[in-house]
Amino acid sequence: MHEINTHKITADQTVIDPVEKGSGNNTVLAISGWNILNEDVCFPVAVLSNSAIQNNMQWMQSFADKAKVRLAPHGKTTMAPELFLQQKELGCWAMSLATVPQVVAAYRAGVDRIILANQLVGKKHFELIAEILAAEKLEFYCFVDSVENLIALSDFFSEKKIKLNILLEIGVEGGRCGYRNFDQVEKVCQKISTLPWMNLRGIAFYEGVIHGKNAAEKIKKFVNEIKILSEDLADKNYFSDGEVIISGAGSAWYDLVSEGLSSNLPDNMVAVIRPGCYVVHDTGIYEVAQKQVLERNNIACEVRGELINSLEIWAYVQSVPEPGLAIIGMGKRDVAFDAGLPTPYLCFRINRKDQIKKPQAVEASWKLIDIMDQHSMLSFSVDADLKTGDLISFTTSHPCLTLDKWRKIGMMDDDFHIRKTIETCF
Repeated sequence: MHEINTHKITADQTVIDPVEKGSGNNTVLAISGWNILNEDVCFPVAVLSNSAIQNNMQWMQSFADKAKVRLAPHGKTTMAPELFLQQKELGCWAMSLATVPQVVAAYRAGVDRIILANQLVGKKHFELIAEILAAEKLEFYCFVDSVENLIALSDFFSEKKIKLNILLEIGVEGGRCGYRNFDQVEKVCQKISTLPWMNLRGIAFYEGVIHGKNAAEKIKKFVNEIKILSEDLADKNYFSDGEVIISGAGSAWYDLVSEGLSSNLPDNMVAVIRPGCYVVHDTGIYEVAQKQVLERNNIACEVRGELINSLEIWAYVQSVPEPGLAIIGMGKRDVAFDAGLPTPYLCFRINRKDQIKKPQAVEASWKLIDIMDQHSMLSFSVDADLKTGDLISFTTSHPCLTLDKWRKIGMMDDDFHIRKTIETCF
């Protein structure tokens, strides 16, 4: 896993923060940080634009407030607890996580309300959750979609005398987890009512597995069915005391989920959405999805500004072995490639004699055509002035699978200075 590093930082430092005051060589870093264009770091390097990150956090929080839903962002995108706390400070109701180790990392960082957007399965996972719940500083929810899992949870947590908040998960044919048949749900609720250490607090779902023709209409129908089911179960008093939570929404259809759940919701029910990729955004699948949100949702159009890609990978041109082909020092171990290859964005010539100090936008014809473990192949116009040692930045599609390759991510200002780094906990 990668770390941002320079010769100015000793190998035994576990936290690298150029903002931190120091002496000697580190004094320079305390004043200005590391400058990418000055080659103060090793390449390739992953950086996040601090201004874009702050913009994106505020945009989605504003959307949630206007849409009258609560925001529980999915932290699996960044797994950066420092960003979790910033999201919380801006008004997020909770954080969602995908695995128990992710939950533990968020809790240890100070997140005090967490949704495990997944089933809690297995002895060691039970033990870890019980340990943090015993401190009584965490409000925790997990998904359930089988009687077998329900009984296992009840047996373990009743022995520990810890009440567990559960959300019954509803799924779709061909999708991921969740009950497919609504007729099964009431039987499960009846079983839960006999287990005093299990608190049924609501319903959860994930609509992002619905694809194909008329996906939007199918999702609207699915969300409406979830709402009707929730109201029916509430009328039959299956839910525990307190607010009833209905939670769904990934990063592509959060507007439809918000629209479907927030309208005429009973007073004791709250809608919670769980988008995650908005914090980083991208220039691929989520850029396309967000454009579609803006085309169909009036509330999103009313929110000031827009989501901005914040993630770049900077790398050297390693070689130009033939006209129109450059080999880039960036590969599968550095950047996501599952949802399309990275897109070249900016180019910078080190020590240019013509004194151009800022990176220039690359030509539209430039394109990555292949990627290997440590190298990528860039096709460019044969008359372009591209040389070994030039720096190129790339944007990505699906930020989750870039960020999980880096232990530390540089937070970059608008002048290409890395003022500090944040740690990831993948």
